[in-house]
Amino acid sequence: MSESRADLSLTAALRVMAPLVELLLREGVTYPRFANALKKTFLESATQVLEVGSARVNDSSLSTLTGIHRKDVREWRAVGQPRPQAKTFSAVMELFTRWANDPDYCDPQGRPRVLDRTGGPGSFEALAAAVSRDVHPRTLLQELIRLGVANVDDAGANGSDGKVSLCVDAFVPKEGSAEMLQLFSDNVGDHLAAAAHNLKAGAAPMLEQSIYADSLRPESAAALGTLARQLWSDIFHDLVRDATVLSDQDRGQPGADQRIRVGMYFYHGPNLEPQVTAPSSF
Repeated sequence: MSESRADLSLTAALRVMAPLVELLLREGVTYPRFANALKKTFLESATQVLEVGSARVNDSSLSTLTGIHRKDVREWRAVGQPRPQAKTFSAVMELFTRWANDPDYCDPQGRPRVLDRTGGPGSFEALAAAVSRDVHPRTLLQELIRLGVANVDDAGANGSDGKVSLCVDAFVPKEGSAEMLQLFSDNVGDHLAAAAHNLKAGAAPMLEQSIYADSLRPESAAALGTLARQLWSDIFHDLVRDATVLSDQDRGQPGADQRIRVGMYFYHGPNLEPQVTAPSSF
């Protein structure tokens, strides 16, 4: 008997889950805890599926679609929807990215300049204000320092006329921090969302491709990793430049409700599949 589409989808999902399960086990998350927490994700997603299909969203429809007992559905609906995610972290990432790429805040060689902490155009204060009107520049600066990606030289008595500098080339918060896990969920979540979107019948495909090669020596894998980083660096600056211009242009305009995420990844590890004779793209 041939496998149903549901069976095939479950098999694919389990393969995708394997690295995530390894992460959860390393961090001390057990199966019962994860399975119980997963109910919430099923119910949140079921609500979206029903709404897209213009179906009624109630205890019965959610229970039927998810297979979760109506008692658990009622308890979840009684708690209410989750609170919106805080804006501070996303604002910090945008500030870092602009500082590292915007010509107004970089030297002729394209390196991030050391900025006056306060002042007019070209200062850290002006950069922070351009990124967010909801988060105070002092709060953004404190977050950059806490994450280990910026330094402050407080020359004045109250620090108001000090200098601020970036101290890393890429936004990589301290190892093991909550911010690293948020980056993980944001990046991998949107990557998976793009791939899942492409499985929908009639949907215009989003960019989601990769290159695969095996039978490589460690030195060859490392060389390809270096090449990937070089290529991403060139693409990154072009995308940030255009995204910054369009975001500033569209912010506050009617219909400006879309977000984008463009990424690139490189992974190397032991061969797990039958060998192939040439790289493949899919």
